[in-house]
Amino acid sequence: MNFSRLGMAVALSLLFTASLDAQATRIGYIHIQEVMAQHPPAQAAFDQLEGANTRWTGELQGLRDNLNQALAEYQQQQMTMTPEARAAREQELAQQNTAIFNREQQIRTEAEQLQEDLLQPIMDEITAVIEEIRVEAGYALILDAGSNAILAADESLNLTQEVISRLEEKGAAGGGR
Repeated sequence: MNFSRLGMAVALSLLFTASLDAQATRIGYIHIQEVMAQHPPAQAAFDQLEGANTRWTGELQGLRDNLNQALAEYQQQQMTMTPEARAAREQELAQQNTAIFNREQQIRTEAEQLQEDLLQPIMDEITAVIEEIRVEAGYALILDAGSNAILAADESLNLTQEVISRLEEKGAAGGGR
C-alpha cells in the first residue's frame, strides 16, 4: 500500500511538472530607444523638439545678453548717478532678471507640454504594436532592455526588430504618417 501511494505521488508530481512546462511563461524584451531611432514619426518629433529647443535657447541667450549689457552699462555709470537713479536702475535690472527667470520657467513648461503632445501618440502606437505581439505570441511579459532591469538575456527573446517591422508595415499601410 505504501508503494502505491509513493507511485501515485510520483505520477502526480510528473503530471504537475509536465503541466508547468507546457505553460512556461514567455518573456521577451525590446530596446525602445532603437525602436524610436528607427521609427520616422519619432524622428520627426525629435527634430521638432530640437528645433523648438534651439529657438528657446536662442531666446534665453538673447535675454541674458541684454541683461549683461545693461548690467555692464550700469556698472560703468553708477559712480556718476544719483542715489535715486542708482536705486531705480538696480530695480530695473532686478525686474529684468526676474523676467528672465519667469521666461525660463515658462519655457520649461512649454517644452514638457510639447514633448508630451508629440511623443505620447507615438508611444501609444508603439505600445499597441508591442501589445499585439505579446497577445499573438503568448508572451506574459515584454520588458524594455533600456530600463536596466535586464542584466543578461538570450538574444532570441529580443523583439525589437519585430516591433520596428510592424511599425513600418503600419506606416506603409497608412500612407506613412
